[in-house]
Amino acid sequence: MKSLKKLAVAFAAAAVVLLATACTTMVPVVDNGHFPADASTYTVLGTVSVSAPATNAGYTKLIAEAKKLYPAADDVVNIKIDRKTTIFLIFMFQKFEMTGVVIDYK
Repeated sequence: MKSLKKLAVAFAAAAVVLLATACTTMVPVVDNGHFPADASTYTVLGTVSVSAPATNAGYTKLIAEAKKLYPAADDVVNIKIDRKTTIFLIFMFQKFEMTGVVIDYK
């Protein structure tokens, strides 16, 4: 009887561990890797990254963050978007990780 209780406790602990873990995957969505043709018309200021829920992701979030980091920012180019999906039990959460290069037109 004592070993049956230990077995039940072990199964319960395993079930809790399985239920408390999540699976996360990252999938590339967009890789718009290009710069304006004439490099003499702009200056690269740096890079910017934004993480946002699927319903609130977009270029406007990216350029707003770029203007916070670099007040002279005019545009964000070479934009890459990855979708991060986390599954916990039966719930699925999605976030978009957006990155780009911030430029200032001369």
